[in-house]
Amino acid sequence: MNNYTFSSKISKIKQYDVVIVGGGVAGCASAAIAARKGLKTLLIEQEGTLGGQAGPGIVTPLSSTHSSDNINFGGILKEITDQTTTLAIKYCIPNKERIGEALCAPHILKYVLLNLIIDSGAEIMFHTTLTDVVRNDRKLESIIAFTKSGYWKIDAKYFIDASGDGDLVALSNEEFVVGSEPNVFNYLKETGMDTIHSEQNDMANYKTYDTNGKLQPVSIFFTMGGVDYEKAQNFNNQTIHYLTLGISKEEFEKLPYAGSCGFEENGEKLPLPQGRILISRGVRDDVAVINMSRVIGINGIESESLNDGEIKAQKQVLYLVDFLKRFVPGFNHSYFLESASTLGIRETRRLVGRYVLSGKDVILCRKFDDAIARGSYMIDIHDPNGKTKP
Repeated sequence: MNNYTFSSKISKIKQYDVVIVGGGVAGCASAAIAARKGLKTLLIEQEGTLGGQAGPGIVTPLSSTHSSDNINFGGILKEITDQTTTLAIKYCIPNKERIGEALCAPHILKYVLLNLIIDSGAEIMFHTTLTDVVRNDRKLESIIAFTKSGYWKIDAKYFIDASGDGDLVALSNEEFVVGSEPNVFNYLKETGMDTIHSEQNDMANYKTYDTNGKLQPVSIFFTMGGVDYEKAQNFNNQTIHYLTLGISKEEFEKLPYAGSCGFEENGEKLPLPQGRILISRGVRDDVAVINMSRVIGINGIESESLNDGEIKAQKQVLYLVDFLKRFVPGFNHSYFLESASTLGIRETRRLVGRYVLSGKDVILCRKFDDAIARGSYMIDIHDPNGKTKP
């Protein structure tokens, strides 16, 4: 392999107190709070919209808003979800229809976040990609970002990595890990976390977690309208066999996508990419958000692998639409609405910080003096090997 070095002119230099890389929900919250504290703040985002996976990614289920005893966490999270719900009711739900997941309506959320940033006094640079950093010993002094008008050097006192992939961490040569770590299977057993969605399970299927570097699969969310959600809900989040839906193997094998990526034979179970039907209610009662695509073996920080994942996951979408319309009660009169504009990556780099939060810390609800957020969702690990639940 040949290595090449090139130089490019810096077209502009800008200075801030705080720079945040990544315009997902975490990045937007960070930018708004920093600006409200009186700090000159810049948020850079490589796409042209805010919200990340909760916006253009259409990952609508937003479950970690209350404690286990139903106390709202409050804070900027409540501010964002309250505004999103109010606008979704106003602009998305006719005839005072009952709200589904209005509090995280993706195409309302991105405008709520936009106004949040602007009203806080922070600045946004869309279509801007982090490419390099400038360090003075241990201190990060600047980032280099590529824009449509060339490379910019952006100086700041503080930097926040909200890229989702730890891009700033990696460019700064800080320590990180990727994928599963050695002996993780034994650790799960020792800490009592060898369960699946609260069900006891044969963990023999999960011994491959011992292999260092295994990554959780990638997916693309999509939505369908005209769904009888109550009927469809009867088949939700459970392993589906041929007999469950009255389909024969021979009937399925005649489908043009049978045997393709994600639809390979799976014994008596229906050969679906995720091994199950998994839907949640959309903003409207008759809209379902579908989380059923799955591609394994994709490394989201390696460009060729990421591209491969995009292609395979996107091809699965219309196949899944066809399957749902053909076979699943409640989808008989449904229609395809849209799919996410970006691949859903569950796992890439994880920073090795001064303290590494463990699953046991979460299970035991340990409190920390320097905590910046709360959460109440389960530890959600998707099988790196494919179709074992979840």
